[in-house]
Order: sequence, then C-alpha cells, then structure tokens
Amino acid sequence: MLDIKEWKWEKVRPKDKSEHTLSCPYCNVKVRAVSDIRIFDADTGAIKYHIYKCPECYMPITIGLDGRVIPTSQFLPFEDIPYLPARIEKMYCECRKCFSNDCFYSVIMVARTMIMHVAADLGAASNLRFIEYINYLENQGYISRHSRTWVDKIRTLGNQYIHELDEATKQEAELAIVFIMHLLIDVYKLPEMAK
Repeated sequence: MLDIKEWKWEKVRPKDKSEHTLSCPYCNVKVRAVSDIRIFDADTGAIKYHIYKCPECYMPITIGLDGRVIPTSQFLPFEDIPYLPARIEKMYCECRKCFSNDCFYSVIMVARTMIMHVAADLGAASNLRFIEYINYLENQGYISRHSRTWVDKIRTLGNQYIHELDEATKQEAELAIVFIMHLLIDVYKLPEMAK
C-alpha cells in the first residue's frame, strides 16, 4: 500500500521568520526575501520548505531545506549577446539552458561544438578535424595567440569528457560557457558595435 505523507502549511510567527538573499526567479532582481509561510510534515513536524515573498514583484518563492529554489529562474544565466547568427544564437541559448538545469556535461559539449559552427560561419570548410577549426580561427585573426589558450581549453575539456568517464563539474561548465561567451562577443558583437 502506498504511504501518503500529509504536509501542512502554517504562517510563520514574526520571531521565526527567516530571510534569504537571492535573485528572484520571476523578476530577476537580487532581493532579500522574508519567509511568511512554511510547509511541514504533519506526522513529524519536520519543516520541508519555506515560502518567501519577493519584495519587488510579490511572487512566492519556495526554498527547500537543501537550498533549492522553486521555481527555477525563468532567466538564463550569463549575458545575452546580440548580432549572433540564428544557428549560433540557438546553440548559445541551449548552452545557457543546460547550465541553468545543472547539465554540465552538455554545456561543455555544446560549447565545444559551437567553436566548429563559429569557424564554419566565418568561412572554414566543413568536415575539418576539430583542431583545424581552432587553427582557422587563429590564422584568420578571429582569435589572438593569447586567446588560443582559452579556446583550446574548451577543446581539452570536451576531449576529456568524450574519452573519459568523469563527471563534469559546475566550475568546468562555467569556464566553458564564459570562454565561448567571450569568443562570441569578440567575433560577432564588438565588430557590429564598431560600425
């Protein structure tokens, strides 16, 4: 037989209210929210969630004891970049969505693949070896000798997860997406802004 737990809601007494600083998942403003309500297990009395109210947009934000915010943010992490070709913009958004959903392996793989698409968009032949796409970007002046090290870092991270059974970390995924973001800014955004 299925055991159904009963959870109850209760208003928090003023002395028991807690505060939490976060970016609101609805309005994306960094706020210090106060919990007005908590959800607890009716049998044990154990608190399961606190419900906070955003002081900017007044929407409810649920935070579990593990610190997980519900709902997840409707805003993508990292910077929006204008002037991207449609296919590359779609891949960059996919990379950002993967990061916001803790799909770190996917972030690294998409960032790595984007290097090939950027090089092809800028005139590289198709079906080259991956290192040849990086060489093309450097030889054509799209990346400098100094930038080559961080573009190459995306390549080596991707290789690591293609050939080894390691788990990608948040820090590595963030590194990959920050590097690809700067490549996109250098190649697409800055030249358009200079016009």
